[in-house]
Amino acid sequence: MAAKKKKKTAKATTKKPAAKPAAKKVDRLAVKLLATLPALDDRRRKAYRAAFTDAQCEAWGTQTKAEHVLADAERGVGAVAAKVRAGGVTGYSATRLAWLCHLMVDLEDAVAAQKAADGSEARAQRNAAVAVADRARKRLAAGLYSMAGGDAELRKQVADRNEASSTPHVLESSLTGLVQLALRWRRTEHGEVLGDDAGVTDQFLSSVSAVVDSLREANEHTYGEGVDRDSAETNRIEGRVLRELSFLRKTLATAKELGDAVPAFPALKSLATVENRRNGNGDAPAEETVSSPS
Repeated sequence: MAAKKKKKTAKATTKKPAAKPAAKKVDRLAVKLLATLPALDDRRRKAYRAAFTDAQCEAWGTQTKAEHVLADAERGVGAVAAKVRAGGVTGYSATRLAWLCHLMVDLEDAVAAQKAADGSEARAQRNAAVAVADRARKRLAAGLYSMAGGDAELRKQVADRNEASSTPHVLESSLTGLVQLALRWRRTEHGEVLGDDAGVTDQFLSSVSAVVDSLREANEHTYGEGVDRDSAETNRIEGRVLRELSFLRKTLATAKELGDAVPAFPALKSLATVENRRNGNGDAPAEETVSSPS
């Protein structure tokens, strides 16, 4: 007898969707340009850095925001990079442009580090303020329950205001309501005696109000994940970027007067801010002239 052949059945296969590739970090303009520009040796780095003092750079950096300077620098450099690389600007070399691009990369790193530091520090301060405020809430609520004794209506008034939450604005609202309730009870016939016994004193209530203020301030500092000021170190870097942009702009203007066909340098708001205002050193930035190191 012939053996029965088993009918082959195709197994249904379910293909798993291909995983999406991780988002690739997009390099900023300065990083891309550096791959096409001459490398900087120590001699040139020192020469370019010596063109402006740290004090001059910081004086300009304090007048602007680092993120705005970075955006303006990209516009300015982007407009002239091709001409500079081709050696078509008298008095401005490709290596000087490389120096400016290095500074832009440093500024980008400083902005990122500042955001991370400011955000984490602000959140840590907010969390500490929440912990202090929550302890004050528990202590105040316990004191008010003690003052209420066996009066169910008074105890309900405490419970209605005593919302346990780590959300800053909710905690602030709970504390404010409890403080107002305590102040009102202390003005009743036996309230002052009962309040003093329970630790709900005027002094304690004043300290709780101060805790509420601290909580509000700490929470506000987390808005936008950081403070709205650049650090001194960031100011020095952004000021040096601005000084180099100013030097580039003036060099282009001079080259044009000498007959070079140079691209138009865009109007940069950050640069106009510092060039049109006398800085803390008392100099008039628009009048400065700086020779280009060879």
